[in-house]
Amino acid sequence: MLNTQKINARVLKNSLLITATALGLSVLPLQASAEITQDCILEGTVDMRKAEELGQPVYVNFRNARRGTEAGCSLNRRSKSRRVQFISSPDTSNVKDAAHGSKVRYRYIERDNQSGNWELLEAQGF
Repeated sequence: MLNTQKINARVLKNSLLITATALGLSVLPLQASAEITQDCILEGTVDMRKAEELGQPVYVNFRNARRGTEAGCSLNRRSKSRRVQFISSPDTSNVKDAAHGSKVRYRYIERDNQSGNWELLEAQGF
């Protein structure tokens, strides 16, 4: 009976090891991919007067935001609980030669509430 106990203990140990490994591997993809916490499409206009006032090469005044494809977005100033707070600013160097009043559209994606990425989608009026 001693051999049967050893075999059962070995089988149990191997089963637990396989289960733990499978569980660990199933969690890996979840940890590797960051959750998108904000996905916004923002539309605005280039305001060169405000840029001059602030001493910046260009200033974009965003007036409209809508939900992106991966997560929500809200710029409603009245509802602070759902308001997006941008952790980073867009790189406006690609619109520095835009005329005052030019329309621009950016996409802002933030992962795990970390500093977001800005992408210029469209610029009109150059």
